Amino acid sequence: MLNKILPHKIVNIIEQKLNYEKLYELRFRTNRKATVNYDGKFYYLSEKGLSNSLFDGIEVDKQFLNDIIVKASDYSLYTVNRNICNGFITISGGIRIGIAGEYVWESGEIKTVKNFDGLTVRIPHEVKGCSGKILKTIADNGIHSSLIISPPGCGKTTMLRDLSRQISARSPNNNILLIDERCEIAASSNGIPQLDVGNNTDIISNCTKEAAILRGIRSMNPRVVITDELATKEDIEAVYSAVCCGVGVIASVHAADQYDLMNKVFFDHAIKHRLFTRYIVLSDKPTMGTVSGIYDENFSEVYL
Repeated sequence: MLNKILPHKIVNIIEQKLNYEKLYELRFRTNRKATVNYDGKFYYLSEKGLSNSLFDGIEVDKQFLNDIIVKASDYSLYTVNRNICNGFITISGGIRIGIAGEYVWESGEIKTVKNFDGLTVRIPHEVKGCSGKILKTIADNGIHSSLIISPPGCGKTTMLRDLSRQISARSPNNNILLIDERCEIAASSNGIPQLDVGNNTDIISNCTKEAAILRGIRSMNPRVVITDELATKEDIEAVYSAVCCGVGVIASVHAADQYDLMNKVFFDHAIKHRLFTRYIVLSDKPTMGTVSGIYDENFSEVYL
């Protein structure tokens, strides 16, 4: 899908100079140099591929950003304005474009975003088998409600995707409800997942966790709910409602580690009442997606 939204110049550099499987993120900022997350490290994007020199980087202008947004919206900004107001657009293949710019407010609500200043193009990758190390401690002898703790860009969405696939494959009884709020995990297009999340997985996309969990449990009778990026009080309350219905929940959160999580607003109550019985901490050292620790509901380390 990159060739449908990016200028030919950038696409040619990617195709001729880079390995797509190592390309994780492209960043474009008005009147500044393009950068790229390649194999877990950031470089300037240059005519020759990658560079550590600012002077080699390709400079981006305002029209460059506008063209990407217009193409990503399939030439209809109006149809994706709700997503733009939420700070991102997701296109086929699970590619998510994060948006920075000038927010337009009216009557206390965000109406749109204009004067785009920066775009972050995140490219998902399937890493089948990456959840093998944590699968046993999460899914043996029932499903442990689990929280994957990870800073941005350390592979939590990739891990959730593989957990969905692997738990689903274990038994036809393992019906999974995947809440894919930003269309990144399954990358569904016209109701069809573009990435492998398992045969026994039902997907609700473009919906808040609160609304999706309430409706999904009633209608689909899942054994497990999988969702990404818990961030609000409403998210935590939705997880509570699922667990109280006897459904296991596997989710993720942005935090550096378990100690950082303890200081996050809305999570103290969940920790105190042992909402999750497994905590998995990811890092990017030595490589992206490294499992640096697995802990139980008391934050005692679980040894495999």
